[in-house]
Amino acid sequence: MKRGVLFVMFLLLAIACERNSYNTFSNKYRVFFSCETYQSPFNQLTTPGRFLSVRKSEGKLTMTDSDGNKYEQTLSAVQNSSFIMGLSGLIIGTPTFNNDDMSIWAYDLGCPECDAPNVRLKFDLQGTATCSKCAGAWNLNANGTPINTDGNQRRPLYRYPTSFNNGILSVSN
Repeated sequence: MKRGVLFVMFLLLAIACERNSYNTFSNKYRVFFSCETYQSPFNQLTTPGRFLSVRKSEGKLTMTDSDGNKYEQTLSAVQNSSFIMGLSGLIIGTPTFNNDDMSIWAYDLGCPECDAPNVRLKFDLQGTATCSKCAGAWNLNANGTPINTDGNQRRPLYRYPTSFNNGILSVSN
């Protein structure tokens, strides 16, 4: 009887771990960020297929859009002390084919394979995020799933929960 119960427990654990690998949010790194999506450059976030990287450094917010345009914004003292940007910053945007009622998604800007704060992903207009260090690639339009076909098993991007209410986007875990 004990063997049967143990077997069932291990089976359920294995199924749960495999199923959740691409569908859950990460809590490995702390995140807290909010912005008003009616202000530039955050107004791009509600357009399907548009992503924006957001990093905090030296009292400033640095944003880069899918086209490579860079923006800087000085943070207030409250924002500077309260914004927590995960491992390396955030990639925020609306996937091209979003079946989630046009929700905005947020990923960590750091590579999940290298897992180092100084290794940041770059992304393009097609929604592909790439790491120059490990050569990994991920699809921002499909839950941050790895798209490499080199035979290496890669982790998905760290994805964070978002909420969107009255033009205010919040990312926190």
